[in-house]
Amino acid sequence: MRSTREMRRLVTVLLKGAAEARFYPEDLRRAAQVHSRRLYPMLDTLEQRGWLTGGWDEPDKTHRYYVLTDEGRRELAKP
Repeated sequence: MRSTREMRRLVTVLLKGAAEARFYPEDLRRAAQVHSRRLYPMLDTLEQRGWLTGGWDEPDKTHRYYVLTDEGRRELAKP
């Protein structure tokens, strides 16, 4: 299933990041090799589960970023 492979690639990218690292969607899209139409629903799912938190860069709030939560790091690291 393609979406499962894409989610695994996204999770791998997230887990390689340092704690408190900010992940920007365009960087995630490129690193995980996922089309943006599929990336945003995956990010939304992870955020709804509490595994990612989202925010906006200041001061213009035009760039959204995501941070992997401690709970997310634990859950996503499970085999």
